[in-house]
Amino acid sequence: MSGIAAKYPRLVEELKKYPKPEKMLKYGTAGFRDKAEILDSTFFRAGMLALLRSRQLEKTIGLMVTASHNAEPDNGIKMVDPDGGMLDASWEQHAADLANATCEDVPALMDKIVADEKINLDRFGSVFIGKDTRSSSEHLSELAREGALLIGGNVLDFGLQTTPQLHHIVRMFNIQKSEWASEEGYYNMLAEAYQKILCGLDPKLEERGLAICDAANGVGGPKMVKMQEKLTKEIKVEVRNNGTGTLNEGCGAEHAQKSRTPPAGIDGGADKNIRVFSFDGDADRVVYHYFDEGGTWHLIDGDKIAALIAGFLKENLAILGLDNEFKMAAVQTAYANGASTNYIRGLGVDVPIAKTGVKFVHHKAMEYDIGLYFEANGHGTVCFKEFVIKRFEEEEAKATEEPKKEAATRLVAATQLINQAVGDAISDALICEAILTIKGWSVHDWDKIYEDLPSRQTKIQVEDRTIVTVTADETKVIEPAALQNAIDEAVGKYTGGRAFARPSGTEDVVRVYAEASTQDDADKLALDVAKAIFDHAKGVGTTPTGFTA
Repeated sequence: MSGIAAKYPRLVEELKKYPKPEKMLKYGTAGFRDKAEILDSTFFRAGMLALLRSRQLEKTIGLMVTASHNAEPDNGIKMVDPDGGMLDASWEQHAADLANATCEDVPALMDKIVADEKINLDRFGSVFIGKDTRSSSEHLSELAREGALLIGGNVLDFGLQTTPQLHHIVRMFNIQKSEWASEEGYYNMLAEAYQKILCGLDPKLEERGLAICDAANGVGGPKMVKMQEKLTKEIKVEVRNNGTGTLNEGCGAEHAQKSRTPPAGIDGGADKNIRVFSFDGDADRVVYHYFDEGGTWHLIDGDKIAALIAGFLKENLAILGLDNEFKMAAVQTAYANGASTNYIRGLGVDVPIAKTGVKFVHHKAMEYDIGLYFEANGHGTVCFKEFVIKRFEEEEAKATEEPKKEAATRLVAATQLINQAVGDAISDALICEAILTIKGWSVHDWDKIYEDLPSRQTKIQVEDRTIVTVTADETKVIEPAALQNAIDEAVGKYTGGRAFARPSGTEDVVRVYAEASTQDDADKLALDVAKAIFDHAKGVGTTPTGFTA
């Protein structure tokens, strides 16, 4: 016996208690995610891997136990790197290899990771753990803790946290901002920034009225209550779906955005004209919505959140004469509604298109001095380079004229109010509330900044999805070339037409997105593209005549 098995003699014996599941697991943007009952070994090994990552970087690593917007029976775990961001892509394969190895092969695999990553096993290593409210989270987080402790780690369990709170705590601890490296520090940081961004403006609570938070019966509900307690003079929020029902069932951001229907507990009569924001189960996504005077329900998704924040930043940069000083972009995917793209470009902000998936969008945003992104599902943030934040602080210190002083102060406060490491439902809701307060806008005013183009999504089953290849931003088909030609021909038939096809990453289907100036044309265009896929990419079954979700 040699290597890690010799250093930790209990390793082999403990591994045998938790054999790997029969199915293959993949580490993706959301980490590992599956039915909770098959994940014991995955969590145990994730604890060990996190400890190795910590020793490699000589920094604290986070482990978040959650399946986010998934149903209650699911669970998952993802690693948080020292900067508060997602696990570096170079380690995703290590995670997958370790999760899928037999108990007998794990020690040798860990030895290989140690050698490849040049890890000193005598270094101190530490892991912070957070978990959501699922019934399985306590047991699974304990297994992750055991895994890290088994190979000599130091583990601190922060208990129930939103995913962004754990990311925040890890980030603040590693950059040695100890006053903010806790749950209480999180609330204090955001409350201080919220009060600062208003610049003494009267929030006119009586006039603006309350906002409703649909917490998806998840961990974000009690955390939003604590946040509200810090801002009693600035905001008035009533939390609903706060653990009274089943997690993510018929409520929350995923339900509102995907089903295009209001969540349970929101009444089209009693709650009309009230702005509502919905979290998902672990509170890293937020979307807004409301019932108008006539009882019609309106969704304000991530595209419109991006537009609101981009406009606010651009306005204040212009007051300071800095609107052309920095490389600023609002990164979108091909799924973003074309009306939002046109609106944001009209603000003078670049709109690059990234591959679908938050890790790709975040990576693209990091290429800019100010990189903003929000997926339609409400997951997003703004990333500011350090030199940009320093410039804002310098402008605030030297400004003497009131408009410039105010603009600089608001920009500085925005960099503190926005969780730059990861999408954060509480933080993102607060920046939206602040901007609406500053502008004196109602939720109707916000919704009216542009009108979404009608769209339709569907998917087509094919024999083999790998025969369809697309460009890096997924907006054009490369092969089969005849398929892109057919899509171009279909798009040309409709006013305001736009469409693309992309292969699924997990199943033999090709997904379709189509837009046009009317819903009828969007539907017809989507069906034309679906038929083209069937004809040119070996569709299965019969020629499509309708839509598949």
